[in-house]
Amino acid sequence: MSDLFTPTATWQRLPQRYITARRVGAAVTNLIATTVVSLGLGFLFDWRWAGGVAGAGILWTIWRVIRAGRWVRSFGYAERDEDLLITHGLWFKRLTAIPYGRMLSVNVESGPLDRAWGLASVQLVTASSQSGAQIPGLAQADAATLRDRLIAAGETQALPL
Repeated sequence: MSDLFTPTATWQRLPQRYITARRVGAAVTNLIATTVVSLGLGFLFDWRWAGGVAGAGILWTIWRVIRAGRWVRSFGYAERDEDLLITHGLWFKRLTAIPYGRMLSVNVESGPLDRAWGLASVQLVTASSQSGAQIPGLAQADAATLRDRLIAAGETQALPL
């Protein structure tokens, strides 16, 4: 079964600093949500409920921080002659093959947290909503280079009108 997700290709992995960015994002988001919910329960009902929710929220935050590293390490992409392969997933593995000739556009975006770490995401837009894909957490220079390579490959293999 693992051969299904390991075609003959040279896989590129996401940079290690993306693990740190994902972990910081997960920790901040979950801790803010846990604090708000716990304080709300404490003021509205009982502080014992708030303590229980806070404990569960902290355990959930720890789980998300650990899982963020595993998720980033599971992500990979490979540029082949005819298509781009993207694989990801921990429990449910997914392999997407996007033919260069089917790409409509290539978007590069970078949110505030990504910019703080010097990262960007490359998003591929196709005619099908099911086959669009995103490669997150690339270094900004690598994202720009990948965008240019994908556009060039898409132009050479575009379907005739």
